Amino acid sequence: MSTLAEKIKSSRTTPYQKIAIEFDTSEDYVGQIARGDRIPKRGKGLKIQKRLNELFNPVEK
Repeated sequence: MSTLAEKIKSSRTTPYQKIAIEFDTSEDYVGQIARGDRIPKRGKGLKIQKRLNELFNPVEK
């Protein structure tokens, strides 16, 4: 039997995991883009980079 704390911990997702699920890719790939290990030029990678920028660099109004 698992404890309530274990259930809560297993249900949490990181922002990388949420974006990976959203774009049907791995969280490692999302992390590589976020760290700058991969520089996307087109396609899914560029969409992921834009999404990361939306979440973590919001435009101030």
